[in-house]
Amino acid sequence: MGMPSVYYRKTLAVSLKELHYILRLGRVLGLRRYVSMKKLLLLIFAGAAGLLAQAPTIGAVVNSELSTGSTLCPGLLVSIYGTGFGSGATSTVVVLVGGQKGFVVAVAPTQVNVQLPFNAPIGATTVVVTTGGGSSAPFNVTISSVAPSVAVQGATNTPDIYTAKNVLVTGSAPANPGDALILYASGLGQTNPAQTSTPGSAALTATLPTITVGGQAATVFFSGYGGAGIYQVNFTVPKTVQGSVPLILSIDGQDSAAVTLPLFGISAITSGASFLNTDTAAPEEIISLFGNGLGSTNDLSGVFPSTTAKGVSVTFNGIAAPIFALAATGSQINLIVPAELPTTGTVQVQLTTPTGTTANFPLIMETAVPGIFLTTDPSNAKAQIAAAQFANTVWLVVPTSTATALQIPQNCTASKANPLSICGQPAAPGDTLVVYLTGLGEATPKGDPSGTPLATGVIAPVSGSPLYETTATPTVQLGGVAVTPLFSGIAPGTAGEYQIDFQVPTGVPEGDAVALTVSMPGSTTGTATLAIHSR
Repeated sequence: MGMPSVYYRKTLAVSLKELHYILRLGRVLGLRRYVSMKKLLLLIFAGAAGLLAQAPTIGAVVNSELSTGSTLCPGLLVSIYGTGFGSGATSTVVVLVGGQKGFVVAVAPTQVNVQLPFNAPIGATTVVVTTGGGSSAPFNVTISSVAPSVAVQGATNTPDIYTAKNVLVTGSAPANPGDALILYASGLGQTNPAQTSTPGSAALTATLPTITVGGQAATVFFSGYGGAGIYQVNFTVPKTVQGSVPLILSIDGQDSAAVTLPLFGISAITSGASFLNTDTAAPEEIISLFGNGLGSTNDLSGVFPSTTAKGVSVTFNGIAAPIFALAATGSQINLIVPAELPTTGTVQVQLTTPTGTTANFPLIMETAVPGIFLTTDPSNAKAQIAAAQFANTVWLVVPTSTATALQIPQNCTASKANPLSICGQPAAPGDTLVVYLTGLGEATPKGDPSGTPLATGVIAPVSGSPLYETTATPTVQLGGVAVTPLFSGIAPGTAGEYQIDFQVPTGVPEGDAVALTVSMPGSTTGTATLAIHSR
């Protein structure tokens, strides 16, 4: 009867390739009288697992909120990455931070999620993970007193900020200036009274954090730990901020990364052509206003010259602006700056929607703010191709690759394409082009400085009689070569849309992205590119 036990012990050290041999031998020796085949298999695999189990290793300890190796602090949820952690029950894993036991939340073979103990030592210390296979080597970390971070929704990266009615604050459901809001955060450190265990119980934070919204101080009136590594901070939004603004949470001299807080109101005003020159504009310029609380219904065509779209309107120093399009779901309005406004100083812009009217938004006025309209290239989102045509045609001035991406005919000149049919090709020296812009400033009949500009909401005559030309001459360069404008003024049949006609000079460098620059006296410079190739 001793033989079976000898062979039984041997099976713990054999390879699985010997399994069938051992089973066969067991039957010959009568082992089946003491151990069933099923139990033998379990014993063999259990023995093999015990022999294969290895001590865990730690490769990184990171802040779970930030997914980086950034600052750690007591009470923070962290992810420990490595090997040999096993899986399943959290009770099978022990994590010590500076000798203090953390609270294990989840275990996977290569990751352990744990809340750091509140009594973890501040400064340089070590993390050790222990499993059934043994203990890891100590992993060096540095524990700070705090590591503030605003919690965000995983799928959308939306900050965890709620109204008093527990509604998540988003671009489509913005908060209002002056609202009391609830923010959820991590890494605010020790509480008062001090926690001595993990995960700890609800308590006020040891220090009251501060919050800035749009660079202005908010009023923080509550800050406490709520459990599971999450803190709650209640604050009041300053009444003088609006639009999508940065929010920063600070405590004990440490700042969180900025998150965006959507508030009802105007976020920014830009050129409607280039989307640059933020919060600066010129009379008769097409601009894009970005803001929150515009509703959920778009009105994308046929609005101009109306000053209201779906109950939304915008005024400049009390003057209503004609609207081209309302993209409410995109938080954008395209409109024209009233011609009556000054060309210097600051004017106040107000947005009115069915839910209310915003506070004043300051807009700096200039004589001109050139912006070049662009042609979209489906194959290159970063392309800055000027919206340009060959004179007396509807042919687009674009690289061959862009014409291909737009699925339009090419080689317009060589194929003698119909001038009134869409086509696309690069320009060549000697070609006369028309480039479309906005923000070139005052334009009057024949460019007469004493003439009367177009009234707000009025389009230039389609017939071109009279032509509304800019009272100042633009400076145009193509590939660094000076270009002489043949015409500069408002495109007939439009309002706020200007055009500059010029002939491509010889000596211009060739390429698909030759730099085009346009400026007016004393203005900023509008930039884009044109495709220039000799034929």
